[in-house]
Amino acid sequence: MRATTNPELVAAWATVPDVAKAQERHEAARKLRRDFPRGKSPAEALAAVQAEAAARFTDTGKWPTTFAKDAAKAHADALLWEAEAEALWSLERSTEAAAEHLRDSLSVDVLAHLDRRLTEILDAAKSAGEALGDVTTAEQAIDAGADVLDAWRRLTALLKDYRNVREAQWEILRAVSGEDKRARMRLWREAGHGEIKEVRMADVPARIVDAMASGAYDVEFLVWVAQSGAAYVPESYDDLEFRVSTSTEPIAYDDHGPIDISPRVLPPLKPRPARTYTHSQTPHMDHSQPTPERPTANASASDREPTTTDYFA
Repeated sequence: MRATTNPELVAAWATVPDVAKAQERHEAARKLRRDFPRGKSPAEALAAVQAEAAARFTDTGKWPTTFAKDAAKAHADALLWEAEAEALWSLERSTEAAAEHLRDSLSVDVLAHLDRRLTEILDAAKSAGEALGDVTTAEQAIDAGADVLDAWRRLTALLKDYRNVREAQWEILRAVSGEDKRARMRLWREAGHGEIKEVRMADVPARIVDAMASGAYDVEFLVWVAQSGAAYVPESYDDLEFRVSTSTEPIAYDDHGPIDISPRVLPPLKPRPARTYTHSQTPHMDHSQPTPERPTANASASDREPTTTDYFA
């Protein structure tokens, strides 16, 4: 099973009952396998009996009369040990695979928990951030007094929780994605995507984008994210892809490179006046009334292009 020391990820897995149960079963199977006493394989056990008999023959010149019985017993005991040892190894691997499958298939539930956890962290950060005012460094917080310093300490602790949530988010998304998708996510993360939504990246301050791209979060960054109200945890890879597409300008290419396809306002086209020909007639909708007069012509039909029939008729 993928080992982790991230407390937010461990807590997120524990909130899904099936995942927690599968994890518990895997841990129990691993303990059984580790506590199982070390033994010998049938070949090793038989070789040990043979070596002992040979050594005795070398010393006394006599072959043990119980060799066959001793060899059979050692071989049989070793078979029993080997069967249980292999069964415990298999049990550990199967419970590990089952837990991995559940964690991947129920990743939506785990990501949803992380999103709720993120909301809790940012609500607390927003409250603490209001007490900071214009303070942006620890030195300023110390000079500002006890209340501001306490708020700074709370934000510093929340910063670690925020970092753990983000690492857990990316670990889960990587685990349930193929190599091509993981490669795209690496590029998106390096561009600062995956942490805020419904905001054009071009409108986000450069220092905030740099922090999201590098993961070098600080208190000032945490307060900005909390106050923006745009932070989120993607529900899935597809959700992440959609958020990336809506936060960046579309890019199209031709043979010469990128082209601008942003919307443009064009002048309205003046409608062409209707063409009325000499053979045109006014529709006669009511035959109980006199036939209407022909409309006044404002265009003439050009002669058609000659065809072969005109020349050889």
